[in-house]
Amino acid sequence: MVEPLMTITNLKKHFALKKNVFSKNVIVKAVDDVNLEIPRESIFAVVGESGSGKTTLGRTLMKLIPPTAGMVSMDGKDILTLDKKAFLPYRRKMQIVFQDPYNSLHPRKLVKTVIGEGLKIHFKGISEMEIRDKIREVLLQVGLREEHMFRYPHEFSGGQRQRIAFARAIVLEPEFIVLDEPTSALDVSVQAMVLKMLQEARAQNALTYLFITHNLSIVDYFANHLAVMYLGRVVETGSKAEIFDHPAHPYTRLLMNSNPIPDPFLKREKQVVRGEIPSPIHPPSGCHFHPRCPFAKAECKEQEPQYREISSGHFIRCHFPV
Repeated sequence: MVEPLMTITNLKKHFALKKNVFSKNVIVKAVDDVNLEIPRESIFAVVGESGSGKTTLGRTLMKLIPPTAGMVSMDGKDILTLDKKAFLPYRRKMQIVFQDPYNSLHPRKLVKTVIGEGLKIHFKGISEMEIRDKIREVLLQVGLREEHMFRYPHEFSGGQRQRIAFARAIVLEPEFIVLDEPTSALDVSVQAMVLKMLQEARAQNALTYLFITHNLSIVDYFANHLAVMYLGRVVETGSKAEIFDHPAHPYTRLLMNSNPIPDPFLKREKQVVRGEIPSPIHPPSGCHFHPRCPFAKAECKEQEPQYREISSGHFIRCHFPV
């Protein structure tokens, strides 16, 4: 077994919302009791419909939003309990690349300022020449040129902006990077180039990725571990090969059957997930997926399924695996 870089235990993130001044707070369970182990130097994909809690999970791991409960262990320490000063070394080890490359870069700052700002914070006493050398190195690594550091973000295409955002992340020499749908705003041809760049950077820098996406075709090509989220909970997790070959949760199977195949001559029975994802304010009783599940029985409506291991490294939250 590969040593886990990060262990997530019973992680929860609930938001208290007030509909109006006369109503009581309602609780949105965006992330609800998530347990995961992210192996070192892996590409760990998290998939699910919009509203399933993928992005909230990534931002909670980064401490960009405070958790409601749970633990996130890294190097044997629960990083969620650390104060700002104690967490600073881990902030350098953990970086994030956001989904929208048009809004994640400061429009009035040169690229060298955008990338170099973190170096000044985390490497006290570093000289301007050393900063420029480091920026030049990471720009070349992500497929850009040295002169690009003297331009503004609006002078670049979407794919180039996402490369700059990634350069900003790896310039601090992190161990763990959250990639929040980094290719969803890009053309397909540009997606392929960005994914290749991410793979090369991971091998060169011994990085671990948490890859948040809707695209199962990219997961099949890019990832080696997979977690499927539904309504704030992980319903299935394991190696990518195991889950793609033997999806055990009905939701996972329906997601895979609804994924388009790029072959006009290949025919298969079309299976679409019926209905809409329920509100996390009032989730269904028992198994959260039972109102949409084609295999649901009475037990599914009444009793909440336990998160259990059905084969080595393959976990599921379901009463009746398919």
